[in-house]
Amino acid sequence: MEDPNQAIEWLMQLISVVPTDPHVLSKLGKLYDNEGDKSQAFHYYYESYRYFPSNIEVIEWLGAYCIDTQFCEKAIEYFERAALILPTQVKWQLMVASCYRRSGNYQKALEKYKVIHQKFPENVECLRFLVRLCTDMGLKEVQEYMTKLKKVEKLKEIREQRIKSGRDGSARNRREGSAGGDAGGSKGERLSVKLKALPGTSEPYESSSNKEIDASYIDPLGPQAERPKTAARKRTEEDDFADEELGEDLLPE
Repeated sequence: MEDPNQAIEWLMQLISVVPTDPHVLSKLGKLYDNEGDKSQAFHYYYESYRYFPSNIEVIEWLGAYCIDTQFCEKAIEYFERAALILPTQVKWQLMVASCYRRSGNYQKALEKYKVIHQKFPENVECLRFLVRLCTDMGLKEVQEYMTKLKKVEKLKEIREQRIKSGRDGSARNRREGSAGGDAGGSKGERLSVKLKALPGTSEPYESSSNKEIDASYIDPLGPQAERPKTAARKRTEEDDFADEELGEDLLPE
């Protein structure tokens, strides 16, 4: 009913009965966040995290709040927790590395990016940051990472072309199948009149020629990896993070 104040009042009564319920606490945090009260939102989100430290949405909010308030070292704690919960998602590990980089700990950031590269050797963002850091720090490894980056970008381009050609081929086959169905429509109608039912059954006869052709295409190299998308966050100062969004605010462009 779009009455957040009344909702907050009832939720406050509820946590007086169940003060350790993490879901109720996170609901309060979200309501206060929507109302623009960040300090109260942080209080209830943190309480929710304390009782249930595995809610990704709560973890993400707390990490983003720490970045907004210039406490990048504290944000690392939350993003490392998310990386433990979702070890196959490179996003959280990139955020940890970017927090180190933004806080000025470039050596720690470099070490983290190297670990990420070992686990996700085809991640373009990680390789770009490795090239950037090695260049800024004057390391000889920069040439090695530049070569790897070019190979990965080329592979990504090939995958995109194959996916595009597969989609175009599927659309073309559907159009051709539709045209063929129209051409043989009158003949199919005559057949359906003669064969209204199969022998020994009352089920109506259906010609297989009228069914849609399955021309779906599966890329042999697998689908293109897409970057996770999350809700938009306000933009920060003009630095490495200036054009990033919540969830991707620590990722490269």
